[in-house]
Amino acid sequence: MTVSGPDDRQGSTPQELVVPIEQKFEIQIDRKHYLVGKDEMTGAELRQVPAEPIKPDRDLFEVVPGESDRKIELDTVVKIRDGKRFFTAPAHINPGRA
Repeated sequence: MTVSGPDDRQGSTPQELVVPIEQKFEIQIDRKHYLVGKDEMTGAELRQVPAEPIKPDRDLFEVVPGESDRKIELDTVVKIRDGKRFFTAPAHINPGRA
């Protein structure tokens, strides 16, 4: 896209306008689908994605196929892509008594 300015009538060259294309990524948190507009997000940002943010008494994990799931701390930076999945679990699990 080329943008013309008032100086174009005097023979100057037009300036190029670079318009970033907003990209959305579909992710899942606890099996619910969300669209996010960033290709990197911190754990703190991911916790704010659901309508009711993830509470501090729950841990956030990234599903890593074929490997152990990865716990996402508040300051952990996650590369976002379509189909990335996350789940939450209680932060403290109390063992039962027999």
